[in-house]
Amino acid sequence: MAGSVHTTPEGAVPYDAIEVVNTIEKAAPPSTFSEKAGSEQERDRRNLVDFDGETDLSNPQNWSPTLKWSLIVLVSTLDFAVTLATIISAPVAPQILNEFNQDNTLYTTLIVSIWELGEIIGPLIVAPLSELYGRFFIYHVGTILFIVFSAACALSTNIQMLVAFRFLNGVAVVSTALNPSMVGDLFRVEERGSAMAMVGLAPMLGPVVGPIVGGYLGDALGWRWCFWLITILCGFLEICFLLLLRETYAVQILKRRASRLRKETGNTDLRTKYETDHTAAQLFQNACVRPLVLLFTSPILFLMSLYVGVVYGYLYLVMTTITSVFESTYQFSSSVVGLSFLGLGLGCVIGVFVCRSTLDLWVRRKSKTAEMRPEQRLPPVIFGGFILPIGLFMYGWTAEAHVQYMAPIIATGILGAGLVSTTIPVRSYLVDAFGIYSASAIAGCAVFRNLGGTFMPLAGPPLYQNLGLGWGNSVLGFIALAFIPVPLLLMRYGEALRLRDKRKFEV
Repeated sequence: MAGSVHTTPEGAVPYDAIEVVNTIEKAAPPSTFSEKAGSEQERDRRNLVDFDGETDLSNPQNWSPTLKWSLIVLVSTLDFAVTLATIISAPVAPQILNEFNQDNTLYTTLIVSIWELGEIIGPLIVAPLSELYGRFFIYHVGTILFIVFSAACALSTNIQMLVAFRFLNGVAVVSTALNPSMVGDLFRVEERGSAMAMVGLAPMLGPVVGPIVGGYLGDALGWRWCFWLITILCGFLEICFLLLLRETYAVQILKRRASRLRKETGNTDLRTKYETDHTAAQLFQNACVRPLVLLFTSPILFLMSLYVGVVYGYLYLVMTTITSVFESTYQFSSSVVGLSFLGLGLGCVIGVFVCRSTLDLWVRRKSKTAEMRPEQRLPPVIFGGFILPIGLFMYGWTAEAHVQYMAPIIATGILGAGLVSTTIPVRSYLVDAFGIYSASAIAGCAVFRNLGGTFMPLAGPPLYQNLGLGWGNSVLGFIALAFIPVPLLLMRYGEALRLRDKRKFEV
């Protein structure tokens, strides 16, 4: 019942603690406060329910490495399956339109982009619910709904039905908001780099592998089997969830412990440091608006989300146009063109290794002197910010000049490394900076990310048609260059912004 293990990441501002202090200071005159502070603090300390040090196995951060890494592999595989499903339908879109007797080519784009629209809405629901009821329940419900909607896509009898269930598939995605937060639940600040790199690789590899799998599977068995594959894979993962998944959210674990101890001891003053006097309705209302409140009132979240939105939009723009570029410029056949995605995939893997070796580097150095700050996650973003435009410039101009096809493939590899080196450290930074509200912060970031993934690809064809591949990609590269100062500014002023940020996100 006693203890001092804190779940708020090092360097993050505990927003609820700030408001508690402010409320106490306003409620009593200085003299009264000074007389009663000692006795009140002693009483609060005795009634505080917390984890009992590093030997308390109810604290997920004290679980065995085997269990923690099994959960990370499991949720990363789920994220891979989800992002695989996002783009797997793109190569078989002509088959779908032909079966449903549709000649409106807008459906070719809509089958993919409607998913991203659903995934904007999903995290805004998933993240608040996970902060109210824990991760366990939300993972199970979301995954089961995802399986149901994937099967419904495979059984669709018309194009409108397919588009509707693709939208619902996007809404049912839980891994986008919860996976980075689970890393924060399971690992201490200085241990998160490798786990964050793994959960960050999955959403990058899925869209790269998707067109390859979709192309071959569609030719061999038909377009419906693309959706049956996702249904079967996610069904297997749900069985694994039933066997392995436990509640990892410290707030929910301590809440249950406090409730149990109140019943056992009859002491109604027992409470956790996270509990407030809000009613259930107030807590639900506050949780529902928190992701958007954070997004539009926190400068660090808004800037990082805008950056991720641009980067993620570039990923989808390149993926949706790379097929036409290599077919028209290098005369790749439809059966071979999927291999042009391998450069992007290899670059993503290289980016993961860069993040794995650097994300914890500065944090561990500072952990010895207790000077850890979330901003120490940002140096890899600077590296990614520089190589991302290099990849765009090289990809555009080598394809424009019809240089041997390996040159633009290598360029997409550089682009992939830049994409991963940018997005993974940003998610790590948000988890460290926002603590118990990291799921809401990630959900807020997902709004811009999925907006970029939805609308940026629509700009690709007219951009290349009017400016050509060279200048078209150069415009994208110049925009990417403009974001390089963002991580530099946050490394210099990010801590000051967080320390001055005393908004009560529960209101």
